[in-house]
Amino acid sequence: MSDSPALRLFCLPYAGGSARIFSDWQSRLPEHVECVPLELPGRGIRFNETPHERLDPLLDELLPAVLARRDRPFALFGHSLGALLAFELSRRLRQHRLLPCHLFVSAFRAPHLPVHGTPDHSLPDEQFRARLREFNGTPQEVLDDEGLMELLIPILRADLAIPDTYSHVSESPLDCSLTAFAGTDDGEYTTAEVAEWAGHTSQEFKLKIMPGDHFFLHHHQHSLLDEISQRLTAIDDPDESAQASLRHG
Repeated sequence: MSDSPALRLFCLPYAGGSARIFSDWQSRLPEHVECVPLELPGRGIRFNETPHERLDPLLDELLPAVLARRDRPFALFGHSLGALLAFELSRRLRQHRLLPCHLFVSAFRAPHLPVHGTPDHSLPDEQFRARLREFNGTPQEVLDDEGLMELLIPILRADLAIPDTYSHVSESPLDCSLTAFAGTDDGEYTTAEVAEWAGHTSQEFKLKIMPGDHFFLHHHQHSLLDEISQRLTAIDDPDESAQASLRHG
C-alpha cells in the first residue's frame, strides 16, 4: 500500500463474521487503495460489546467511523448482511453530502425485495444449527464445538435479525456506480434477486456472476478481488465520483 493512498475501501462482513475475514485483502488490492475493515460489536476487538439486533443502532455506530476518515475518497464493500449495511450506510452518508465513489454489494438480494421463508434468527435452536450447516459458512470443527457455538449463536441470531426485520424505505437511487456480485450456486439468493440492485443507482451498474456458493468471497477470493481492483483502478478521478462533500462539506 502507498504511504498516502488515494482511496479507501471500507469492508463490512457477513452475519457472524468479523474484520478478520478481510485480513489479507490489503496485500491483494492496488497500491493506491487502503483496505479498512469495519468491526461490528460482539466480535474481534469489540467482543465484549453487545451485538445489535436492529439496523438503525448499528448504523449509528458505523457512520462516525466513516465520517472520521472523510479526508479522501472511499468505496464500500459488503458481503451478505454486509451488503445491506453498506447500502444503508451509503444512504446515511448521503445525508452528510458524502457518497462512496463505488458501492460493492455481494451475495444479497436487492433491498426492496421481500424476505422469503421463515426468519432465520427466530428458529428453534436445533433448526438454527441446521441452517448454519446449510449456509456452509461455519467450519465443521466450530459447529461441533459446543463451547464455541454457545458464544457464536447469540451473535449470529442478532446479526440475522437485522435483515429479517429490515423494512425498506424507498428513496432516490444512489448517485454512485454500483457492482453487485452473485454466486452461481448461492442457495440463499438467486442471480435475478441480486440483479435487482440495478434500480438502486443512477450511475453505472454491473452484475458480476461469481463461481461458488454463498461464501464465494472465501472460496474464490482471488477472482473477487481482481474484479474489485479493476473497478477501483478504472475510476479516473475518485474525488470527482460522488465526493462533492469533500470539497463543499
